[in-house]
Amino acid sequence: MSEESIRQLAEHKLIILHLLQKMGIALSNSEICQFLLEKNYMDYFSIQQYLTELVDAGWLEKSWEQNNTRYTLTDEGDEIVNYFLNHISEHAKNEINTYVQENSKRIRAEYAVTANYFPEINDDFLVKCGLNDDDGNVLMEISVSVVSKQQALAICRNWRKNVSHLYGTILTSLVKNTEAEGGGFKAKEQNFPAPVEEDTEEA
Repeated sequence: MSEESIRQLAEHKLIILHLLQKMGIALSNSEICQFLLEKNYMDYFSIQQYLTELVDAGWLEKSWEQNNTRYTLTDEGDEIVNYFLNHISEHAKNEINTYVQENSKRIRAEYAVTANYFPEINDDFLVKCGLNDDDGNVLMEISVSVVSKQQALAICRNWRKNVSHLYGTILTSLVKNTEAEGGGFKAKEQNFPAPVEEDTEEA
């Protein structure tokens, strides 16, 4: 492989990492592909190969939500981007910035309620559920380990369907001693999106 090919390969992977870094939230495979294909940075098969290699390197974390594959930048991946940022062309940086400015609000709104599961080495599944406000700020995150994919899917489905009740119940339980002392907790109504109706997923 020529030196130019190696340089281009490195830049392509850094572009993917930088896109996720600037967006600041997990992106689906289709969202990553949409940006890269529209800008003619690489073809579909190269994108899939690079995503796999970035996950294997520990620079991206792969998860599943509602039959979609999503990718999150890891702390190590963030360090890599910062260290090699000058290897990304200014043109690519500008296009990433523009894409984030134009699409960040839409994507964050879609991710107001998150529920992902991750397979673990011991064949268990780690489920991560979250609730964010319109600006992408985290209101609540919980993680639980379960022994089957069916359980992981059930938790994801129930979190999305009952997030308002669960969020209020958990917070009320956590601050009940404070309430007894006269510092009652009141959740903001706007923090709660409408319940999401989902089709039953098959394992």
